[in-house]
Amino acid sequence: MSSAAQLAAALALLCAAAALWFARRGVQRSERSSTERFIDSHIAGAAARGAATDAAAVRRAGGTGPHAPRSATAHATGRARRRGRWKTLMTTAAGALHGTLSRAGLADLRAPLFAAVLCGMLLSMLAAAFGGPFAAGATLVVCGVALYVLLAWRTRTRRRRIVRQLPSFLDGIVRLVVLGNSVPAAFQSAVQVAEAPLRECLDHVSRMLRTGVEIDHALQHASELYRVSEFEMVGSVLRLSVKYGGRADTMLDRMATFMRDLEQAERELSAMSAETRLSSWVLALLPIGIGGFLILSNPRYFASMWHDSTGRELVYAAFGLQSVGVLLLYRLARLRK
Repeated sequence: MSSAAQLAAALALLCAAAALWFARRGVQRSERSSTERFIDSHIAGAAARGAATDAAAVRRAGGTGPHAPRSATAHATGRARRRGRWKTLMTTAAGALHGTLSRAGLADLRAPLFAAVLCGMLLSMLAAAFGGPFAAGATLVVCGVALYVLLAWRTRTRRRRIVRQLPSFLDGIVRLVVLGNSVPAAFQSAVQVAEAPLRECLDHVSRMLRTGVEIDHALQHASELYRVSEFEMVGSVLRLSVKYGGRADTMLDRMATFMRDLEQAERELSAMSAETRLSSWVLALLPIGIGGFLILSNPRYFASMWHDSTGRELVYAAFGLQSVGVLLLYRLARLRK
């Protein structure tokens, strides 16, 4: 056998041994974790029973009996509590992240979002290598603000499309109710012909209805998840019509008309305030553009200013004043309160 074949065989055997070792380590780790969970559960149960026994003994003794040594049980109980708090925190954070991504329409696109976060971290590392910790922090802040602006823009655009599609959806329910269908059947049938992104929200509501949740509670949950208050109003009307009867088609038709009138009023207000909002954007971005142009065209000037203590204080003051000005312009030009 040639030396190359022997080397290949040795490498293959080495890879096989490494794979077996990793598999064995995984089995041992899983067995160890299972044993630790079993022991922790029994320790927590024993600690609870011991605490109850001690409390009963103290009550029987009039509160003057000696306290039993319970350092181990207290430690186990404290560890279980910390673990429970950590799991609760992680669950809350995961729920908030899922809600944010769902409102932005990115719940199924986590890979591009993870790639964007990774690119931001790489850019901050490059900035740290070339400009130090301050440049890394500034790059990380800029990337975070850019990601937040992107998510906010997608969320606002998606909510506006959902609200615009709601009147047509209500008209479909009205037509089916007039033809003789019940309100729940008309709702389920109208969901099948709805368009995205309203279809995704209503699919979530339909799944909750199939599990036995009432229609007003399901729509209220969708309203809280997607931040669309119109869902809660529609749910209240449908719940009243299902529970007490009445002309649900008339109420839904009036609600659709009201939503269209409200949308038209919002468009008129947006058109009337377009000049003010454009002026706000220009006033907010003009100092940033001028500062960036000066830094790129004459970096020595900014470097000499940055390395001087008074110049650094002026840069900090300019940054603070710019932030305050942007906030004030945003509050002045904001249409919704």
